[in-house]
Order: sequence, then structure tokens, then C-alpha cells
Amino acid sequence: MNIKATLLFLLLTISLGLFSQTRQISGADSLRQKVDSHISSFLSTIPIHPDSLSAASDRLIAAGERNNLSSYIAGRLFMIFKDSGIMGLESVSVYIAQKYFLSDTLTPPDGLNKSEILLFVEFNKHSLIGMDAPDLVMTTPSGIHKSLKESLGSKYTVLLFFDDQCTICKTELPELLKISKFTDYEGLSVFAVFTHPDTSRLRNFIAGLPVNDIINWTFVSDPAYSTDFPRLYNVVKTPQIFLIDNSGKIRGRNLSSSSLDELLSKLYENDKEFSEQASRFAAAYIEAIDFEDSVSVKTSISSLFSNLSSASDKELYRSVFSYIYEELLYSQNEKRREASVIVAEDFIIPYPDFWINKEYPAIWVPSMVKRTKMNQVGSLFPEHTMLNTSGKRITLGKKCSKFTLIYFTDQHCATCKTYTEILKREYKNLRKKGVKIIAVNTMGTPASSNQYKILENIKWHVLSPLENDNGSIFQLYETESVPYTLLLDRKGRIVAKNFDFATLKNIIK
Repeated sequence: MNIKATLLFLLLTISLGLFSQTRQISGADSLRQKVDSHISSFLSTIPIHPDSLSAASDRLIAAGERNNLSSYIAGRLFMIFKDSGIMGLESVSVYIAQKYFLSDTLTPPDGLNKSEILLFVEFNKHSLIGMDAPDLVMTTPSGIHKSLKESLGSKYTVLLFFDDQCTICKTELPELLKISKFTDYEGLSVFAVFTHPDTSRLRNFIAGLPVNDIINWTFVSDPAYSTDFPRLYNVVKTPQIFLIDNSGKIRGRNLSSSSLDELLSKLYENDKEFSEQASRFAAAYIEAIDFEDSVSVKTSISSLFSNLSSASDKELYRSVFSYIYEELLYSQNEKRREASVIVAEDFIIPYPDFWINKEYPAIWVPSMVKRTKMNQVGSLFPEHTMLNTSGKRITLGKKCSKFTLIYFTDQHCATCKTYTEILKREYKNLRKKGVKIIAVNTMGTPASSNQYKILENIKWHVLSPLENDNGSIFQLYETESVPYTLLLDRKGRIVAKNFDFATLKNIIK
């Protein structure tokens, strides 16, 4: 029998059974025992999910209407889910309470007080699993205001409410310190709220902790309780532990250190699997695109975007489009790098609200687009001041010859050494063809570049970044991977990029 059929069967059984028991059983306790048995049997067939259990509860409560047992059934269900010990099911209790008791649709049965129900709802309804975590703006021991919402940059954030003199806290905190340092949980931070109004105790507590153990911890307090955190997060006792993802959604509540560890392990494993699947999909999608036709590229990506952006969960969009963009951006194929600009400008930058890390579409991607456009074939080479082996300033890209070959290298790079040997062998022929060679030692100094030039017997200029360069050559040019080559014409325009020697010979012949 399938679940739907079972559900209908049990509903019928409960309805008929309750009706007959009203006449046959004289004792109220016996009737309630019978009802409890029916409830247990029915719930055992329902998936353990708040939405499914809420819908099932509605059916059970409706089944008791003919026999005036709806109030008792609603009360039993309220208590079952309230005290189930299963994370997330308290939301079903909140649902039942709001729909039936607090709306005055039903009167609470004996043993249940409406004010107690209201208190439970008020202390739980704001921080249920799947909800946006209510923001808390609190103060650090040094007097700096910290917002929970603004502190959610990590993959996951543990929200901890604790008291240094709480017995259970003394047991749980060392375990939480261990968990927060696990390399398996990279990107985990802790927002630790000290619940006692005496902030001097918080300062003393922090002073007693090893500095390296709390690098990813933010300690705050709210002595005046102005944030109303006890009500918002059901902090009637300590410790109280929540887990929040970087979108601000509550992923776990009422956790212990062990259940937190178990939940994190499951989430990180799921995230890894999801990321791998998204990457495989994106890689296959890239291979199916004709990058020789920019119209075809835009059409293909647009079709993918329309499907992913319409989904309620944007995680798949973020995973796929970040992979596609970065795979194209760092490709050795020029057409694919050009396509990265289309992906960025049409499908990432215009949609900042789709991204948890707003800096990705607002800052990083635009900066990479600017760099990619600057270095496209046909564009002017971005001039940049560097140092020669004597420490003299040289403007790279100025006073170009018929052809100027610029290759970015690293004196410790084995592949670069091979390319240098080819240039040394062909140097005379290249000079005859009007080719000027300039090497940029990306990680060097004038002194190290001079040693490198002498050691390798290099006949051309070897430049290195300014002392205060701060990685600007990596921002201006696509030099994360070396050797990286650019060929300029007499006007300083890029003729070719990232080419092999056979391509170079074909261009200059």
C-alpha cells in the first residue's frame, strides 16, 4: 500500500474508530489511549519533514471534529513535536499552535495553558530551521559594534549563546573550540554571544583562552538585552547553539557540540558532492559550445541562465556560472577568454542579488573583465613602469619595434627555462625579422633578475616589478601562469598572445 493510500485508510480508521469508541468506551482515559495509538500509527507513515507532518496534523485534527476530539488531538500533536528531540520538528508545534490555539479555532485541552503555548511560540517562531536568522547588533569587549548579519561571510557560522559560569557551557565550549579548528570545516566561524550582563567576566574569559584557538571567533554581548535575543533565539538556558549558512539561513538549532559536528560533517560532504556535480555539468556544457561564434556563445549561455536563474535555489546558478566564468577566464584558448567577458557582463555582473558574496559580481568579476578587455588581440598594450637589472625605471610597452615580444617568466620555472632556451637559439633570426624581446621576471628584483640574466646568458632586457608594485602586474596582465607571451606591433597593439614559437614564426615571416 502506498503512502497516499495508507494515509486515507488511517484517516478513515481514525474517523470511524473515534466515532464508535465514543459510544463503546466509558472511560475518558481509555478513549485517549486509543486516540494516542491511532496518532502514533498514523504519524509513523509520514516522512519526517515539517511540511509533511504539518499537513498530516491538519488531517488528524480534522478527523476528530465529529467526536469533539480535535482539541485533544491538536494538543497531543503540539506536545509530540515540541518534545520530539528531532531538530526542526518544533516548527510543526508552532504551526499547530498558531493555526488552532492562538487563533481561537480550538480551545487548548486540559493540561495545556494558552499563555504557555503563546510563550513557546514567541520564543521559537523567529528562529526556526530554514528561516533567515534575525540580525543581532552587539558590542565586542573593546566597544566595537558587530552585526551578526555582516559577520556571515564564512561558509557556515556557529551562533553560540553562553555563560562562563554555566556548567554545561564549561563542558561544551572546549569541544566547540576543537570543532572550529577542524581543517575539514574550512570556512567555519563562531559568533559567540555572552549572555550575562557583567562584561568584565567576558573579558576575563577571553583572556584565559589561547589566542590561536579563537582566531575565527567573534565575542560580543548585549548587557541591556536591547536586541531581545532571548526571545528571538529561545535563549532561556545556555548553551544555545545555532548553525547559519552564508546566505543567512538557519541550518541547525538547539544543537550540542556533538550534534553540531555531525551536522557539519553531513553538510560539508553534501556541499562537496554538489560542487563536484555542478563542476562536471559546467565542464560538459562548455565543451558543447562553439566559441568561434560569439552569437552562438551568447545564445547557449542565455539558455542555461534562463533555466538556472528561474530556480528558487540559486546555489546551482552560483556553482555553475562561477565555474564557467573562471574556466573560460583562465583558458589557454583566446576565444574562450573572450567569451568569459560575455558570461561576466551578461550573466553575472547584472545579478548581484543572486550572489551571497556580493564582492564577486560587484568587484572581482568587473576587475577581471577590465583586465581581459585590456589584453585582447587588437587592443593597446597597457603600459607599466618596471625596473631593469640596473634598477633604472623602464616603461614596458613604450618605444615598440616592428614586433616586440614580451614574455612573463619566473627564474625558478622549469617550463620558462625551456622557452628561454628556444629564444636564445633563435635570437639572431628574430632580431633580423625586427623582433625585440623583453622578459619580465614576475617574482624578481633588479638584483635577482641580473643574476638570472648572467646565469642564463640572456641578451635581452630582463625587467622586474617595482618594490611597491603590490602585484599590479598580475592585475594588468594575465600572468598567473607563466610563461605567458604577448606580441606587440609598432603601435603597441597586441598582435598575438600566449602563443607557441611556431605561431610566432608564422606571424613575423
